[in-house]
Amino acid sequence: MKSTPILVCLAFIFSLASCTKELSRENPTHSLPNRGTFYATIDGQSWNGDSIQQAVVADGALTITGVSPTGDALAIVLPGLQAGVYALNAQSAGYALFMNQQDTSNLYLSNSIADSSRAGGIVSLTSVDTVNKTVSGTFRFNLYQGSNATTKSVTGGVFTNISYGGGSITPPSPPPASGNTDTVTARVDNTDWKAAQVVVETQRGILAIAGISGQQTLAVYMPASATAGTYALDFASGQYFAAYNPTTTTALLAMKNGSLTILENDVTKKHIRGNFSFTGTSLTDSSSATVTAGYFSADY
Repeated sequence: MKSTPILVCLAFIFSLASCTKELSRENPTHSLPNRGTFYATIDGQSWNGDSIQQAVVADGALTITGVSPTGDALAIVLPGLQAGVYALNAQSAGYALFMNQQDTSNLYLSNSIADSSRAGGIVSLTSVDTVNKTVSGTFRFNLYQGSNATTKSVTGGVFTNISYGGGSITPPSPPPASGNTDTVTARVDNTDWKAAQVVVETQRGILAIAGISGQQTLAVYMPASATAGTYALDFASGQYFAAYNPTTTTALLAMKNGSLTILENDVTKKHIRGNFSFTGTSLTDSSSATVTAGYFSADY
Protein backbone atom coordinates (compact mmCIF):
# COMPACT_ATOMS: atom_id res chain seq x y z
CA MET A 1 0.00 0.00 0.00
CA LYS A 2 1.26 3.48 -0.85
CA SER A 3 1.26 4.72 2.75
CA THR A 4 3.49 7.79 2.41
CA PRO A 5 1.66 9.36 -0.58
CA ILE A 6 -1.68 8.67 1.13
CA LEU A 7 -0.54 10.48 4.27
CA VAL A 8 0.55 13.43 2.15
CA CYS A 9 -2.82 13.37 0.38
CA LEU A 10 -4.67 13.33 3.70
CA ALA A 11 -2.64 16.28 4.95
CA PHE A 12 -3.54 18.14 1.78
CA ILE A 13 -7.26 17.43 2.30
CA PHE A 14 -7.12 18.80 5.84
CA SER A 15 -5.32 21.93 4.63
CA LEU A 16 -8.15 22.50 2.15
CA ALA A 17 -10.72 22.12 4.90
CA SER A 18 -8.89 24.62 7.12
CA CYS A 19 -8.68 27.10 4.26
CA THR A 20 -12.39 26.73 3.56
CA LYS A 21 -13.36 27.36 7.20
CA GLU A 22 -11.16 30.47 7.45
CA LEU A 23 -12.57 31.93 4.25
CA SER A 24 -16.08 31.26 5.50
CA ARG A 25 -15.46 33.03 8.81
CA GLU A 26 -13.60 36.00 7.35
CA ASN A 27 -15.72 36.59 4.30
CA PRO A 28 -18.82 34.40 3.84
CA THR A 29 -19.35 35.76 0.33
CA HIS A 30 -15.75 35.13 -0.75
CA SER A 31 -15.61 33.27 -4.04
CA LEU A 32 -13.33 30.27 -3.83
CA PRO A 33 -10.89 29.71 -6.70
CA ASN A 34 -10.77 26.75 -9.06
CA ARG A 35 -14.49 26.66 -9.75
CA GLY A 36 -14.95 23.81 -12.12
CA THR A 37 -17.32 20.88 -11.61
CA PHE A 38 -16.52 17.75 -9.59
CA TYR A 39 -19.30 15.27 -8.87
CA ALA A 40 -20.15 11.57 -8.72
CA THR A 41 -22.65 9.05 -7.38
CA ILE A 42 -21.41 7.27 -4.24
CA ASP A 43 -23.43 4.23 -3.14
CA GLY A 44 -26.40 5.56 -5.09
CA GLN A 45 -26.26 9.04 -3.51
CA SER A 46 -25.20 12.23 -5.26
CA TRP A 47 -21.86 13.65 -4.12
CA ASN A 48 -20.70 17.10 -5.19
CA GLY A 49 -17.29 18.51 -4.37
CA ASP A 50 -18.59 22.06 -4.58
CA SER A 51 -17.38 23.17 -1.14
CA ILE A 52 -13.84 23.25 -2.46
CA GLN A 53 -11.96 21.83 -5.42
CA GLN A 54 -8.23 21.72 -5.94
CA ALA A 55 -5.65 20.02 -8.15
CA VAL A 56 -1.93 20.07 -7.45
CA VAL A 57 1.07 18.74 -9.35
CA ALA A 58 3.81 17.69 -6.95
CA ASP A 59 6.22 14.81 -6.32
CA GLY A 60 5.55 13.34 -9.74
CA ALA A 61 1.79 13.06 -9.29
CA LEU A 62 -1.44 14.93 -10.06
CA THR A 63 -3.78 15.07 -7.06
CA ILE A 64 -7.39 16.15 -7.64
CA THR A 65 -9.44 16.73 -4.49
CA GLY A 66 -13.02 17.74 -3.83
CA VAL A 67 -14.85 18.32 -0.55
CA SER A 68 -18.63 18.41 -0.20
CA PRO A 69 -20.48 20.79 2.17
CA THR A 70 -20.92 17.86 4.59
CA GLY A 71 -17.16 17.21 4.73
CA ASP A 72 -17.06 14.14 2.49
CA ALA A 73 -13.72 14.33 0.69
CA LEU A 74 -12.78 12.45 -2.47
CA ALA A 75 -9.23 12.51 -3.82
CA ILE A 76 -7.75 11.02 -6.99
CA VAL A 77 -3.98 10.66 -7.43
CA LEU A 78 -2.59 10.01 -10.91
CA PRO A 79 1.06 9.35 -11.88
CA GLY A 80 0.86 11.58 -14.96
CA LEU A 81 -0.33 14.87 -16.37
CA GLN A 82 -1.32 13.64 -19.79
CA ALA A 83 -4.64 12.60 -21.29
CA GLY A 84 -5.32 8.90 -21.14
CA VAL A 85 -6.96 6.11 -19.16
CA TYR A 86 -5.38 5.33 -15.77
CA ALA A 87 -5.95 2.18 -13.74
CA LEU A 88 -6.59 2.35 -10.00
CA ASN A 89 -5.84 -0.86 -8.10
CA ALA A 90 -3.39 -2.50 -5.72
CA GLN A 91 -0.73 -2.77 -8.44
CA SER A 92 -1.10 0.66 -10.06
CA ALA A 93 0.68 3.90 -9.22
CA GLY A 94 -2.65 5.74 -9.32
CA TYR A 95 -5.22 5.48 -6.53
CA ALA A 96 -8.28 7.15 -5.01
CA LEU A 97 -9.47 7.66 -1.45
CA PHE A 98 -12.65 8.80 0.28
CA MET A 99 -13.34 9.87 3.84
CA ASN A 100 -15.30 12.30 5.96
CA GLN A 101 -13.12 14.93 7.58
CA GLN A 102 -14.86 14.36 10.91
CA ASP A 103 -14.20 10.61 10.89
CA THR A 104 -10.68 9.89 9.67
CA SER A 105 -10.81 6.27 10.87
CA ASN A 106 -13.11 5.34 7.99
CA LEU A 107 -10.69 5.70 5.10
CA TYR A 108 -11.77 4.01 1.87
CA LEU A 109 -9.10 3.18 -0.73
CA SER A 110 -9.03 1.98 -4.32
CA ASN A 111 -5.66 0.26 -3.90
CA SER A 112 -6.49 -1.99 -0.97
CA ILE A 113 -4.23 -5.01 -0.76
CA ALA A 114 -6.44 -6.58 1.93
CA ASP A 115 -9.16 -7.31 -0.63
CA SER A 116 -8.01 -6.30 -4.11
CA SER A 117 -11.01 -8.04 -5.70
CA ARG A 118 -13.37 -5.49 -4.15
CA ALA A 119 -11.41 -2.32 -4.91
CA GLY A 120 -10.18 -0.56 -8.03
CA GLY A 121 -11.38 1.09 -11.22
CA ILE A 122 -10.33 3.61 -13.85
CA VAL A 123 -9.93 7.34 -14.40
CA SER A 124 -9.99 8.86 -17.87
CA LEU A 125 -8.06 12.13 -17.97
CA THR A 126 -9.76 13.52 -21.07
CA SER A 127 -8.20 16.99 -21.23
CA VAL A 128 -5.08 18.72 -19.91
CA ASP A 129 -4.99 22.43 -20.76
CA THR A 130 -1.39 23.43 -20.09
CA VAL A 131 -2.06 27.06 -21.04
CA ASN A 132 -4.96 27.70 -18.64
CA LYS A 133 -3.74 24.93 -16.30
CA THR A 134 -6.97 22.99 -16.00
CA VAL A 135 -7.78 19.27 -16.10
CA SER A 136 -10.99 17.42 -16.99
CA GLY A 137 -11.98 13.78 -16.93
CA THR A 138 -14.31 10.99 -15.85
CA PHE A 139 -13.96 8.20 -13.31
CA ARG A 140 -15.54 5.14 -11.76
CA PHE A 141 -14.14 2.83 -9.10
CA ASN A 142 -14.83 0.79 -5.98
CA LEU A 143 -13.26 1.69 -2.63
CA TYR A 144 -12.56 -0.66 0.28
CA GLN A 145 -12.29 0.02 4.00
CA GLY A 146 -10.16 -2.68 5.64
CA SER A 147 -11.08 -2.27 9.31
CA ASN A 148 -14.77 -3.00 8.81
CA ALA A 149 -14.58 -4.80 5.44
CA THR A 150 -17.04 -2.45 3.72
CA THR A 151 -16.98 -0.93 0.26
CA LYS A 152 -18.17 2.16 -1.54
CA SER A 153 -19.18 2.24 -5.19
CA VAL A 154 -18.26 5.44 -7.03
CA THR A 155 -19.90 5.78 -10.46
CA GLY A 156 -20.67 8.50 -12.98
CA GLY A 157 -17.75 10.61 -11.80
CA VAL A 158 -16.90 13.80 -13.69
CA PHE A 159 -14.44 16.62 -13.08
CA THR A 160 -14.33 19.53 -15.51
CA ASN A 161 -11.94 22.49 -15.77
CA ILE A 162 -10.39 21.98 -12.35
CA SER A 163 -7.46 24.39 -12.02
CA TYR A 164 -4.12 22.89 -11.09
CA GLY A 165 -1.01 24.45 -9.62
CA GLY A 166 2.53 23.30 -9.05
CA GLY A 167 5.09 22.03 -11.50
CA SER A 168 5.03 19.64 -14.42
CA ILE A 169 5.26 15.87 -14.66
CA THR A 170 7.63 14.11 -17.01
CA PRO A 171 5.59 11.47 -18.83
CA PRO A 172 6.63 8.00 -17.69
CA SER A 173 8.38 5.73 -20.14
CA PRO A 174 6.00 3.33 -21.88
CA PRO A 175 5.93 -0.12 -20.29
CA PRO A 176 7.66 -2.90 -22.20
CA ALA A 177 5.78 -4.46 -25.08
CA SER A 178 3.99 -7.69 -24.24
CA GLY A 179 5.22 -9.56 -27.30
CA ASN A 180 7.01 -9.08 -30.62
CA THR A 181 4.08 -10.41 -32.64
CA ASP A 182 1.36 -8.27 -31.02
CA THR A 183 -0.31 -5.92 -33.50
CA VAL A 184 -2.69 -2.95 -33.52
CA THR A 185 -3.52 -1.33 -36.87
CA ALA A 186 -6.29 0.93 -38.17
CA ARG A 187 -7.17 3.82 -40.43
CA VAL A 188 -7.52 7.10 -38.54
CA ASP A 189 -9.29 9.82 -40.54
CA ASN A 190 -8.42 7.88 -43.72
CA THR A 191 -4.72 7.64 -42.84
CA ASP A 192 -3.11 4.27 -42.18
CA TRP A 193 -2.04 3.87 -38.54
CA LYS A 194 0.18 1.13 -37.09
CA ALA A 195 1.45 0.73 -33.55
CA ALA A 196 5.19 0.73 -33.04
CA GLN A 197 4.63 -0.88 -29.65
CA VAL A 198 1.75 -2.84 -28.13
CA VAL A 199 0.99 -2.95 -24.42
CA VAL A 200 -1.45 -5.55 -23.05
CA GLU A 201 -2.79 -5.47 -19.50
CA THR A 202 -5.59 -7.14 -17.53
CA GLN A 203 -7.08 -5.35 -14.52
CA ARG A 204 -10.23 -6.31 -12.61
CA GLY A 205 -11.23 -8.64 -15.43
CA ILE A 206 -10.93 -5.97 -18.16
CA LEU A 207 -8.39 -6.64 -20.91
CA ALA A 208 -6.74 -3.52 -22.34
CA ILE A 209 -4.87 -3.68 -25.66
CA ALA A 210 -3.07 -0.43 -26.46
CA GLY A 211 -1.03 0.45 -29.51
CA ILE A 212 1.56 3.22 -29.17
CA SER A 213 3.05 5.22 -32.04
CA GLY A 214 5.09 8.24 -31.03
CA GLN A 215 2.81 10.42 -28.89
CA GLN A 216 -0.32 8.66 -30.17
CA THR A 217 -2.17 5.83 -28.45
CA LEU A 218 -5.04 3.68 -29.75
CA ALA A 219 -6.61 1.31 -27.24
CA VAL A 220 -9.54 -1.11 -27.01
CA TYR A 221 -10.97 -2.58 -23.81
CA MET A 222 -13.07 -5.69 -23.23
CA PRO A 223 -13.71 -8.36 -20.58
CA ALA A 224 -10.84 -10.85 -20.58
CA SER A 225 -13.42 -13.66 -20.77
CA ALA A 226 -15.29 -12.22 -23.78
CA THR A 227 -16.27 -14.76 -26.40
CA ALA A 228 -16.27 -14.42 -30.19
CA GLY A 229 -18.97 -12.02 -31.38
CA THR A 230 -19.77 -8.39 -32.10
CA TYR A 231 -20.23 -5.86 -29.31
CA ALA A 232 -21.12 -2.17 -29.14
CA LEU A 233 -18.38 0.15 -27.92
CA ASP A 234 -19.58 2.52 -25.21
CA PHE A 235 -17.27 4.21 -22.71
CA ALA A 236 -20.08 4.51 -20.16
CA SER A 237 -20.53 0.72 -20.06
CA GLY A 238 -17.12 0.13 -18.51
CA GLN A 239 -16.99 -3.20 -20.36
CA TYR A 240 -16.43 -2.64 -24.07
CA PHE A 241 -14.91 0.71 -25.00
CA ALA A 242 -12.11 2.33 -26.97
CA ALA A 243 -10.06 5.50 -26.99
CA TYR A 244 -7.72 7.32 -29.36
CA ASN A 245 -5.16 9.80 -28.04
CA PRO A 246 -3.79 11.87 -30.96
CA THR A 247 -1.57 13.77 -28.49
CA THR A 248 -0.59 13.39 -24.85
CA THR A 249 -3.15 16.07 -23.91
CA THR A 250 -6.17 14.89 -25.91
CA ALA A 251 -8.41 11.85 -25.43
CA LEU A 252 -11.12 10.91 -27.93
CA LEU A 253 -13.55 8.29 -26.62
CA ALA A 254 -15.98 5.89 -28.28
CA MET A 255 -19.35 7.04 -26.93
CA LYS A 256 -22.06 4.64 -28.17
CA ASN A 257 -20.86 4.91 -31.75
CA GLY A 258 -18.53 2.02 -32.42
CA SER A 259 -18.29 -1.73 -32.63
CA LEU A 260 -15.86 -4.46 -31.65
CA THR A 261 -15.81 -7.89 -33.24
CA ILE A 262 -13.85 -10.52 -31.36
CA LEU A 263 -12.69 -13.04 -33.94
CA GLU A 264 -10.99 -15.33 -31.45
CA ASN A 265 -10.27 -15.43 -27.73
CA ASP A 266 -8.33 -18.52 -26.70
CA VAL A 267 -8.40 -18.30 -22.90
CA THR A 268 -6.11 -21.34 -22.64
CA LYS A 269 -3.34 -20.02 -24.88
CA LYS A 270 -4.16 -16.43 -23.80
CA HIS A 271 -4.41 -15.09 -27.34
CA ILE A 272 -7.05 -12.76 -28.78
CA ARG A 273 -7.81 -11.24 -32.21
CA GLY A 274 -10.45 -8.78 -33.32
CA ASN A 275 -11.67 -5.90 -35.48
CA PHE A 276 -12.99 -2.52 -34.34
CA SER A 277 -14.22 0.83 -35.56
CA PHE A 278 -15.54 3.95 -33.82
CA THR A 279 -15.78 7.71 -33.87
CA GLY A 280 -13.76 9.15 -31.02
CA THR A 281 -15.06 12.38 -29.51
CA SER A 282 -13.76 14.69 -26.80
CA LEU A 283 -15.75 15.32 -23.64
CA THR A 284 -14.47 18.88 -23.41
CA ASP A 285 -14.43 20.32 -26.95
CA SER A 286 -15.39 19.54 -30.56
CA SER A 287 -12.36 17.37 -31.34
CA SER A 288 -13.08 14.05 -33.03
CA ALA A 289 -11.50 11.32 -35.13
CA THR A 290 -12.89 8.46 -37.17
CA VAL A 291 -11.23 5.10 -36.65
CA THR A 292 -12.00 2.38 -39.21
CA ALA A 293 -10.56 -0.98 -40.28
CA GLY A 294 -9.13 -1.53 -36.82
CA TYR A 295 -7.43 -4.84 -36.12
CA PHE A 296 -5.57 -6.29 -33.14
CA SER A 297 -3.85 -9.56 -32.37
CA ALA A 298 -2.19 -10.01 -29.00
CA ASP A 299 -1.12 -12.41 -26.28
CA TYR A 300 -2.23 -11.60 -22.74
